Amino acid sequence: MSIVERDGDQVVKRLATDHPAGAGFPQAMAAVGPDGLATYLRTLAGAGVRLVPGLRVVDQGPELAVAHRWVPGPVLLDAAEDATMFVDAVVQIAGWVRALEETDARLDTNLANFCLTPAGRVVLVDVLPPLVPSARPVPHGPFGQLFDALCFQTPVTLDALVGYAARALLRADTPVPADQVARLARLRTGPPAAPTPFAAEWFRSRAVLALRGLTGQVPAHTVHDYFAATSVLGFAALTPDQQAARVAHVDQMIKELSL
Repeated sequence: MSIVERDGDQVVKRLATDHPAGAGFPQAMAAVGPDGLATYLRTLAGAGVRLVPGLRVVDQGPELAVAHRWVPGPVLLDAAEDATMFVDAVVQIAGWVRALEETDARLDTNLANFCLTPAGRVVLVDVLPPLVPSARPVPHGPFGQLFDALCFQTPVTLDALVGYAARALLRADTPVPADQVARLARLRTGPPAAPTPFAAEWFRSRAVLALRGLTGQVPAHTVHDYFAATSVLGFAALTPDQQAARVAHVDQMIKELSL
């Protein structure tokens, strides 16, 4: 998450401290410093990630900050009406995620972090906080485990990406060709090994259900209701006792929905 300041076609972004994972996460990522951030960006570029034009680390005192040119294209999250172009972009992002797996960098696959250029190419527009596995804090509690898996475990990240993408296509309410649904499904790396941590099950079940929604096996409202129950931001807002209860509730929903 970042704080954005725009002046014409120039943008400056600073790392925000009010992160859903708590202050410890942005602090840990900020501890890599400007040099670590520059290394992170070089690692992304080396893996083929298409970065926003003119991206550079800037001196903002103790805060991590970057500057770049404004991208006029739509945010990918809002571009699902053209299913083929949308899935092309998601497939590209999944390739970047896999290419980074053996590096000390990860990619936040929130679809709001990507834009489509006027030429229809997907570009990463938000690189804060840098996701550096070697600097990540030890996760505490259910939300910490959930967020850590989402950010740093590639199979979980891919399941989350597929779930986000399939839900966006459902919300666009336009026909999705069967071959495009199949392309999304192939991005997944298969069921996680047993015993399955709840975080892996959480995002696996979202991907499975959303894909079923696209093929008409379940109604769209069932998918939307499940995503509301498994919202990461919603989960972060719960007390520890409420989080434990939500994990149990989601486990029961997984059984009831045969996920």
